[in-house]
Amino acid sequence: MRVAGNAALRAGVSGAAMVAIVIACLGSTGCQLLSRGTILYDREGIQIGFQPDPSVTRVSPPALNTHPIEMTTEHVVLLLSAIRVSGWSGTLVGYFETPRQIPLFDDTEFRLVAAPIAEAFRRAGPKDRVFFFLPNPKSAYGDGTAGSLFIRDSYLHVVVTDHKAFAKADTAGGDEKDVRDTKGMKLWVGAPYKPADVPPSKEPDWAPFETVHVSLSPTAILARNGARPVEAGSKASAADQAGSTTDEPAITAGSPQDLKLQIRELTQSNLDLRDRLNEQTRQLHELREELARLQRELGRSKPKSPPARKPSP
Repeated sequence: MRVAGNAALRAGVSGAAMVAIVIACLGSTGCQLLSRGTILYDREGIQIGFQPDPSVTRVSPPALNTHPIEMTTEHVVLLLSAIRVSGWSGTLVGYFETPRQIPLFDDTEFRLVAAPIAEAFRRAGPKDRVFFFLPNPKSAYGDGTAGSLFIRDSYLHVVVTDHKAFAKADTAGGDEKDVRDTKGMKLWVGAPYKPADVPPSKEPDWAPFETVHVSLSPTAILARNGARPVEAGSKASAADQAGSTTDEPAITAGSPQDLKLQIRELTQSNLDLRDRLNEQTRQLHELREELARLQRELGRSKPKSPPARKPSP
């Protein structure tokens, strides 16, 4: 009995010690977010880093990513500024409204996330992908902008799982956020760019809830803007690998990077306005044609007046 009691005590101590180790690990920097990977940037709720890419191991042999890759803040801004996202407001009206496309990140967000995302690409391995999360402090449901990025077979794949601009569907019960609620989101590529036509053999095997995604050709976008192409392999220094938060300065107000960003945003806004004007002109033309058709049909269906009868003598 004493031996059995001692064994049970040792087992209980070992179990308690294991729980304590797990709790300590979850609270430490070294093993933070075991399920989310490595966080490189964590300020004011914004988190950016890299994590295992589930689409890598869903095929055999594994479909490896082109990571690490030499990415700069200019590359990040040029590529991600082409991404547009639409969604609905969380009400039934949203099903019938024309989707409103907005940039994935605004100017202020680019100034914060461009450098950390570039660093994450330089540090991620071939089985990793870059992730980002930007909270929305005004949301009571924990809404924010979240997604992941990875480069494979010369394509940049972007998946968005949430965006702060679109409200979560109201369950009227205060339930926790449902990961299957994609808010009717869809990703677009703003003019003059187009989404990449990825062959079926190179299309990633997406996770069940990663239904909102789009692919780009970095080579085409960067060449159009006169930027140098991204290069495979990381040139991060030993100091960076030791734990530096970023090796590129943030995009500050008034800096050359900030001016370039503002010019690019203005140019993109003008292109978006032109596209919207063209779309409105097309719709107006269709409405005029429909009105003319209805007038013609009304004229054909209008009963003819009987001929006037001559008065009898």
